[in-house]
Amino acid sequence: MLRSCMPGIVALTARNVTACEKAGVAMICLPQRGGGRTAEREALEKSAPFKKGQKFRAGIEGRISVLFRGRGMKRCLAEGAEHFKLFVGAAVLANNLMIVGAELSERATRRRRVLH
Repeated sequence: MLRSCMPGIVALTARNVTACEKAGVAMICLPQRGGGRTAEREALEKSAPFKKGQKFRAGIEGRISVLFRGRGMKRCLAEGAEHFKLFVGAAVLANNLMIVGAELSERATRRRRVLH
């Protein structure tokens, strides 16, 4: 599976790059912070695949924020990666069901207005 980012990694360090490579990340989309950038690094950060990865990452961060802030996904008390994946999956499913429910309710309201 090709990936373009890793959750929880925010800084471009040798350790983080190694972790991304071990996880099979095809395009590491971590911008260099501070210091002088080489011309090669500048070109990489201006490339379309890098920018696409940054947008993807921003979308993920936004979704996580919605789940934490608006949907009550605060703390996972279960231990282990599999339990955490199940916890996050359940939160995403609950959020999607809430969105579908709101859309169906809105459609029913519009239909009632048209009929009356």
